[in-house]
Parts: sequence; structure tokens; C-alpha cells
Amino acid sequence: MTLSHPTRREFFTYVGAVSAAPVFRAQAKDAHRWDASFDVVIVGSGAAGLSAALSAHEAGCRSILILEKMSFAGGASRISCGYFNAVDPQRQRAMHIEDSLELFEAQTIKSSHGKGSKELIHILCSQALDCLHWLEGYGVRYADNCSQIYGGMFPRGHIPLVQNPNESYIDILVERCLERGIEIQYSQSADEIIAENNCVLGVKTSNTSGPSGKKAKARFIRARKALILASGGFAANAALCEAHDVRLRGLETTNPPSSTGEVMLEAIAIGAYAAGCDYIECMPSPVRFSRFAVFTERMLFVDAKGRRFVREDEFRDVIRDKVLSLPDKRAYVIVDNDGYMQCPLAFRENAEEELKKQRVFRGSTIAELAEKLRIPAAVFVKTIKDYNESVSSGNDRQFGRGRESMRYAITQEPFWAASCDMAIHHTMGGLLIDRYCRVMNWEGAPIKGLFACGEVVGGIHGANRIGGNAITEAHVFGRIAGRSAVSGVSGDV
Repeated sequence: MTLSHPTRREFFTYVGAVSAAPVFRAQAKDAHRWDASFDVVIVGSGAAGLSAALSAHEAGCRSILILEKMSFAGGASRISCGYFNAVDPQRQRAMHIEDSLELFEAQTIKSSHGKGSKELIHILCSQALDCLHWLEGYGVRYADNCSQIYGGMFPRGHIPLVQNPNESYIDILVERCLERGIEIQYSQSADEIIAENNCVLGVKTSNTSGPSGKKAKARFIRARKALILASGGFAANAALCEAHDVRLRGLETTNPPSSTGEVMLEAIAIGAYAAGCDYIECMPSPVRFSRFAVFTERMLFVDAKGRRFVREDEFRDVIRDKVLSLPDKRAYVIVDNDGYMQCPLAFRENAEEELKKQRVFRGSTIAELAEKLRIPAAVFVKTIKDYNESVSSGNDRQFGRGRESMRYAITQEPFWAASCDMAIHHTMGGLLIDRYCRVMNWEGAPIKGLFACGEVVGGIHGANRIGGNAITEAHVFGRIAGRSAVSGVSGDV
């Protein structure tokens, strides 16, 4: 049975109440013919999948296949800003920022509301900087400074640099894979995981580029050593998201249409355990204008009455809940021209175009911006004045915003705003793994030959994710997954 489009009933059968006995697909004996065979097969070509492939190659594997459902590589990683959190003494001290692994780890545990795995969080934080340097070794370049991004808790975010604003650092990793003979097959969906006796044998795939409604011919691909799932989350699957949080009904998503979660469901169907699927993160929308909110130290939120309503450096789940509790579930994110100029060039070009459509707003004064937003000018002007005084004093008496997250006053004209309804951004739940990225079954034992990394994994971020930790997690655990799949799991990761 293939669960590409699960019904609500099917969803609860596989991911529903934990107290219910799991129902697994009965696997037939390996009687079919394999159409192709590789040592390591990876599902997904985003940050996690590409890292797993490069790591597996480093470990000596020369027979690696990446299956990508879309017609291009990258998944959600491609359309993200690519911010990578790491404690980085060289960059941070140059900015007079004192950070530590202990603080990074403590903030990540606190952000998870006590529901993230402390063991996996320790791996995430302690291996972040080494992984950043590893990526730099493959040609990814990062800015010399660190920033505190939306929901980031501290200025330790590293932004990748690209020559063309329409490109992604993912393209660099794709090139490195191809240079090493790693095969990437596009428009290939992973429809079923082939397994028997708690051991994964391979995967059933089909081509997604054919005529709509026409069933593509299935192919069976043998994974001689390991199958690595790096297929992303389910933020683009409205039914699954709504099943876990009814407040998300009707919301847009920041994710590509490939983020539907069927690979996670397929793993559950062969006995894998899923954790934390109720925890779903939202981000300001419209998607391409949410970058106004990326640099926390340069922005603030106001409601339809021109008033602040939340501490802007709060946890993302807190901000989500505050926005969803507003009368029309709408707020505005405000930056001055300095904050606007920090946004990527491609974003600024789109913003100029969208001014006419009133999805982005600009005013030469705060009062003029208020008029365009149709919010009370006197209230809005006072809000900005009070905020700027808080920046000057380093003390936000209204909401207690941290000094490090309000380093810049909003003073440089013109002033910019974008409406920021909430959009589904990241699903924290997914397959349970151990420190070696082995997927666990319902008995707490690893499924032989099955590994997972990236957003398809649950249990790391817990109930809330720090902004910038998802990309770090994808690369750190992708690197571990590739190494573990080839070299085995004995010894330290």
C-alpha cells in the first residue's frame, strides 16, 4: 500500500494516538526483481541529503544514489535563507559577542520546552562549528559577521554568500556531489520502503514528471548497505498539519510542494516510531516578505492598532500563538531603510514590485507609513518612539526584549512594512533516531539499514525550534548519517 495522499483516517492509523497499537504493512518476501542497485540510497537532495551523500563518499562509498521528488535539488533548504547557528569565537568576538557551547545548548533545551533529546541537542550544538568549517571546505562561503535571526535567541547565525542572488548555496553542494560521481535522479518519488524482518532492503520509486493522472512505471532500487531518509517534513500537507493543530486550517506554507511527509508515513508503515508530530512551527507570511522579520535586531511587530504585542525575540511558538490570537490573525513587521538594505537583493527587487499590490508598504515618515497601513498614526508614532528609546537605554520596559536583539533603532527613512499573517514553516515531529541517525522501531531498537536526518526526524527540537537550528541540524546529522551508513555505528560519532 502506498500512502502518497493519506486520508485523515489513514493518518491517525499511522501517526495517531500513541496508546493505540501500531498497524504495520505486511512485507512480502524479496521476490521482485531489482531494477538498480547501490550501496547507499538517499531520499531527498536538501541540506541533509547532500551532506549525507558527501559524508558517505568521504567514508569510502563509491556507489551512492540520491532520489529527488522535484525536478531540481534543494527542497526546503533551497528556499530558506540558509542561516546556520554555531558558536564561532572568531566571528563573534570580532563583534564583541561572548557566546559558549553551554549557552547554545541550554537555550536549545529551553526552547524545546524540555521535549527535545538532550543527547541529540548536545551533538547538534557541539558539532555545529566543525560542520560549518566542513561546508566551507566544500566551497560554501559565509559572511564574516553573525546575526540573531527571527526566533534565534542569540546572534550566532551564519548566512551563506552566493554570487547570484537567485542562486543557493545548495548548488555548490550539488556540484561537489556530481564531481565525486554521486548520482542524482530527479522527479523520482519514494513510494514504498521495501523491508522484511526489521531490515530495509530498498525502495520503490516512480517518475513524477509524466502526464498528470497517468500512473508511472514503478522501479525497485536495492540499497545494499543503507537507505537514508532525508525527505523533509510535512509542512505542505495541509491535512496532516490540521490534524495536529486545528488552528492551522487554511494557512499558507513557506515550504515547497514536495514537503508532504509521505516518506515519513512509509517508514512508519514498516515499523518506525514517530515523535512530536503535534509540534508545528509558523513564520510570518507572505513568504517572500517574511525576510523583513529575519534580522530580529532590526525589526519589530505591531498589530492593527499600531501597538507592539509581543517580545520580538521570543520563541517562535510564542509569537505564532500571539499572532493567531489577534482578532484578524494579522500583524505587521516594521523595518527602517537600513534594515531593508540588509535583505537579499532578490528580495528587495520583489518588494519594489509588490509595493503597487499593497503587500509591501513604504513611507517617508512613520506617520505616512501608518496612513498606508490604515492604522492609528499617533499610536504608531509613539510605539516607534518608545521602542527607539528602549534601544538607546538598552532596557525594553514594555516586554523585556534582550539587549542583544535590539541593537538598532528604527530611524532611517524610508520606513518599510509587510503584513505578516502566519504560515506553516517547519514540522518538528518525525522519525525517532539515535545518535548514529539509525531509525528506531516501536520497541526502541534500530531498524537495520534505515537512517534518517533533517526535517523528517523528530525529537531533536522538541516543541519549539530555535531559528537557524534547522539548517545546522540538517548538515550535522546528515554528515553523521552518511558516515554511519557506510562505516557502521561503532565508536564515537
